[in-house]
Formats: sequence, structure tokens, C-alpha cells
Amino acid sequence: MRKSTGVFWSLILALALLFSGCAGQQAASDNENKASENQAVTQVYSGEEGRITIYLSGPEQMLADLENAFEQERGDVLNILPMGCGPLAQKVCTEAEAGGIQADVIWGAEPLLYMNLREKGLLQQYTSPEAEAIKPEYKMGDNYYTLCNARYGVIVYNREKVAAEEIPSFWADLTKSNWKGRVAIADAGQSAMALALTAGLLQINDGSWEYLQSLKDNRVILTKQNNQAVEMVSTGEADAAIVPHDGVLRAIKSDKKKGIDSSLAIAWPEEGAISVQRPIAIIANEARPDANNELCQEFINFVLAPSGQQIAAKYGFVSVRNDQELPAGVPNKVQAITLDWENASANDDEIRENFEKIMTEL
Repeated sequence: MRKSTGVFWSLILALALLFSGCAGQQAASDNENKASENQAVTQVYSGEEGRITIYLSGPEQMLADLENAFEQERGDVLNILPMGCGPLAQKVCTEAEAGGIQADVIWGAEPLLYMNLREKGLLQQYTSPEAEAIKPEYKMGDNYYTLCNARYGVIVYNREKVAAEEIPSFWADLTKSNWKGRVAIADAGQSAMALALTAGLLQINDGSWEYLQSLKDNRVILTKQNNQAVEMVSTGEADAAIVPHDGVLRAIKSDKKKGIDSSLAIAWPEEGAISVQRPIAIIANEARPDANNELCQEFINFVLAPSGQQIAAKYGFVSVRNDQELPAGVPNKVQAITLDWENASANDDEIRENFEKIMTEL
């Protein structure tokens, strides 16, 4: 157990990370910096041999399907901790600063988290034999992390409240006066995906904050998470929202199973949907048993293999492989905008701060 002072400072750190993310201020002293960079060497292994822990964001049923499929021939070898993208990033960052990430594998959030972890020496390099089938545009990370799925930032709208002539064709349409008070967006300080979408909107607008300011001036509705924005559109509390496509497809599919004609529909902006990739990575830990390292590698192989990709596609996620079809509901030819992750990583503190400043100003 940590002493009370340690608990106090851990809580303070967690609150700070909520707003500043992994790429926040460096530790106060060179010794602390050195300790952080060398965590991969000094970590102890808190898990049990023959069983690995995975931090994973995604719909619960998808996680259950993946776990059942992987364990079918291996037995009970996975301890999956499900969480949202934002909470996953916060948990990983907090544990890294506290002395060691408790997961063996992390999968979810977006590349910014993994770029920072790689910088700190906290990821274990692994080249999966399945990586040969990954499309060129999805190859990044030098195998310290591997992109395994993609999501598209799109506009979801309520078919019952939005007239045909009002359906947005461009991102800029949502800043017009007829959309005042009708659009929702998740908070970039709360959601990792919302941060990525904000970076994408900035890229579309050549780095200008005028678009976000226009949304604010148009009385945009702020939510904590993207699924809340989708729910608001579904119930008619908002008429449209800027969200990832997969959650919308799952909501439509869920309504169909209940015999409901869903009120949700997706508008694919002509400038392009914002492509946000989901990486997977092994946390570096020299104390991890060999058997567990093998399980980590097997799990990544499984996720990247056609069987794992097909499970994820059932829940709307786009495969990174060149031999897989698009999920139902995604157009065959999507005009996609690929984020400049290096630029986003270099400016993620500024993105959070400016988003908060714009959205909270009176």
C-alpha cells in the first residue's frame, strides 16, 4: 500500500492528466525524467503466469466475442478490462507516472497515446506475421504499436428532424444559422476520440480555430463522450452531432433488432470523413514471463488476422487489412482525411487548451 501522501499526489496527478494528457509537462527533475524513461527496465510483474491483462476500449459485446474466440482453444487466459477511449488513456498515463502500467496489452484510444508511450520507452516492439496484409496507409509505429482498426469522424443526424434539403454535405454546413443550438460534439478534454476529431477539424481548416469558434457561436452542445452525443441525436435532444461512425452503425443495428426504424443516419462530408486509427501494443516489461509474452503476441496476431478483423467489423470498425470488406453501412468509396499525427502529437496540449477556452468562454 502507498502512504497517504503518495495517494494524495496520485490523485492530483490524475486530475492534471485529465486535462493535459500523456504529453504534458516533463517531470520536475532530471532524475524523475530518467526514472520515467527507464520504467520498462525497472518494472516488476504483478500478473500471474499464463494469464494476461488487456485494457481495451470498445462495445462490451465485441469484447466478449473477441475473448470467447481467442480463449476457445487456449482456456481462460485473458483478463480484459473494458473502458472508454478517454478513461483508457487516462488510466495508462496515470499508471505510467505512478511506476508501471499494469496491463500487458492495450488496444483502443488513438495514436497520440501510443506515440507518447513509445517516446518514453514503455512499448515492446513486436512484428506480427499478419502485418504483411496491412494496407500501406495503415503502417506506422515501427511495430512498437500496430494499427488494427479505423473509425471515421462523420456527421450523424436525426432523419425525423432534419429536412432533406438540410442534410449536411460539408462540415461548414453545421456553422450556418439554421443549425444554431442543434449540434452536439464531445469534449476534447474528456474524450480521446473527440481530441482526434478536433485535430482533424483543425487540419481540414488549415490549422484555423475559426470553425470551432463558429460552432461555439452557433451554441454547440457539449457532451462528455461521443456515445452521449449519438444518444442525444437519437432521442431528438440534438438534431446532429460530430461523432465516430461506428457508434452510429451499432445504434442503428440495435434499433433494427428491436424492430424500430432508427431515427439515425450518417452524412459523409464531401471534404472527407476524418480517419482515426485504433492501435494495439504490448507494454514493455522485462519481468513478464515468457509464456505471457507469447500470449501477448498471439493475441495481437489474432486481432490482426481475418477472424479478429471480422469480429470487429461486425461492430462497425474498419479493417486495416487489404483482404477484408468494409462494414455494412460504410460506403465503398469513402473520401477520407488522414490525420497528421506528428503535428497533432506536437500540439495536443494546445489543442486541448484552445478547445476548452473556446467552449467555456461566455
